[in-house]
Amino acid sequence: MNETKYAKLTINGDKKTVWICGCFQTTDNYFKFCDKHNPTLQKAIQSQIDELDMTLIVEENS
Repeated sequence: MNETKYAKLTINGDKKTVWICGCFQTTDNYFKFCDKHNPTLQKAIQSQIDELDMTLIVEENS
């Protein structure tokens, strides 16, 4: 997997980016976050799931 997934297009052309921490993306498009970034990114992902209404209640607890 030599393909760079993260690049920034600037007025100077494409700029490749690299991870600066222990976070990474697997070849099957899953993300693993380092201990420093995991709590913040977990909150961000959960808030987006709620905002986008990406879940459906399939069973209510009594």
